[in-house]
Amino acid sequence: MKKSKIKSKTLIWAEKHFGTVDLYDKRRTKRLTNIASKLSENKGSSLARLFDGWYDTKATYNLLKLDVMTPDIIQSTHRERTMESMQAWPNDVLAIEDSSELEWNHNKKIEGLGPIGSGRKCDQGFILHSTLAVGVVNKGEDCFFKILGLPFQQYYVRPPKRKKRQKRSQTYAPIETDLWREVINQKAIPADRKIIRVCDRAADIYEVMQETREYGSSHIIRLKHNRKVVETEEDIQVKSLMQQTPSFGETSIQKRGREGTKKQTIILQLNWQKVTLKAPARPGFYAGELPGLEENVVHVWGTNPETKELIEWFLYTDLAVDSLQDAIKIAKYYACRWIIEDYHKAIKTGMRAEKLQLETAHALFAAIAIMSVVALRLVDLREALRINPDHAASESGLDDFELKILGAYLNRELKTVRCVALAIGRLGGHQNRRGDGMPGLLTLWLGMSRFINILEGARLNEQLNEKFG
Repeated sequence: MKKSKIKSKTLIWAEKHFGTVDLYDKRRTKRLTNIASKLSENKGSSLARLFDGWYDTKATYNLLKLDVMTPDIIQSTHRERTMESMQAWPNDVLAIEDSSELEWNHNKKIEGLGPIGSGRKCDQGFILHSTLAVGVVNKGEDCFFKILGLPFQQYYVRPPKRKKRQKRSQTYAPIETDLWREVINQKAIPADRKIIRVCDRAADIYEVMQETREYGSSHIIRLKHNRKVVETEEDIQVKSLMQQTPSFGETSIQKRGREGTKKQTIILQLNWQKVTLKAPARPGFYAGELPGLEENVVHVWGTNPETKELIEWFLYTDLAVDSLQDAIKIAKYYACRWIIEDYHKAIKTGMRAEKLQLETAHALFAAIAIMSVVALRLVDLREALRINPDHAASESGLDDFELKILGAYLNRELKTVRCVALAIGRLGGHQNRRGDGMPGLLTLWLGMSRFINILEGARLNEQLNEKFG
């Protein structure tokens, strides 16, 4: 009787996130699952090197060209799982959003891409707008997170510059600011669960804040437009009002340093105030017709003791701010926006998405839609290792066999999750010196890729011993 092949961990993971995607042919779905598994095992590898045979490589390129291979369909199973996780999470859930430009400059013309960057003729690409769902883990004063998934992702191609006297409505409908509104328009986050949207300055748009509140979600958005405050007798703007208000207390955050270096602790002052912001002028409305926005403004400021760099945030939120602890929570939730910056870094630098050599934007979008889900695994691994560093090594996500192989290969005893993180980092080039801090995202990425190859050799050796004694 033929012995069934043991599935790898990456294949089991890929089947959970892609195994039920409807591509109108089970063979296509199986191919998609295998591509995701291989990308997870060979991080940063080109598509041409994922498989050993030319047949599988050619089939991969052919699959990416199919009309059915759109990001929404490719990520459908993963998004459903993410929505379920967001509903079930017992604590606050943050929907952290940001955009990143992906570029294929100085390449031959790729069908379907648009102007990007400085707008030179040789520049082409698109904007990737991601919504990353994270669950808050309550643990002392620090903020830790569990990556829940990617409930929504948008691929926006800038249109070519309009000719003079040509109206926007005659050339294209959507604009970049619509990306922030589409999250609500497409019901990309649960409506019956209060999700907190955490966004940077680009989301400081009247309609974004208003529609998010009407949808039943909350927001924390950094100020971009210094709006006027309605209640004050003087004609004063938000920044001036908050800067005239004294500090109500302080907190501290850790600023990320370069990968592999220790983080810097920065003391921040806080104050807050409830205001009504004057509504902007909009075409089709008379002055004062739109209602003002009632918002809590949390003002955060401090100085980096090493670089003397001034840090100052003005944060709009509709969450209640009735105490110093409430204000600290708002500041720390916003400070965790770096997660999505690292996530986009994992796609661009780790997965090397901008090195893809495909002939159409459609094929690029399909490949990056797969990579976007794969990249979550690494960010999740890094966060999991941060949450419980002193817990037993068995809680690191590696099974007994994997811990045994990792310890034997490096000739060290792995007692805690921290030991496991340092061991994986060592495989990725981390020196484990006293002043190095914990391994960074890309170091862990390289270490895991190498460790998967080591495991494959160990399992093959085990099978040979069983077969030949």
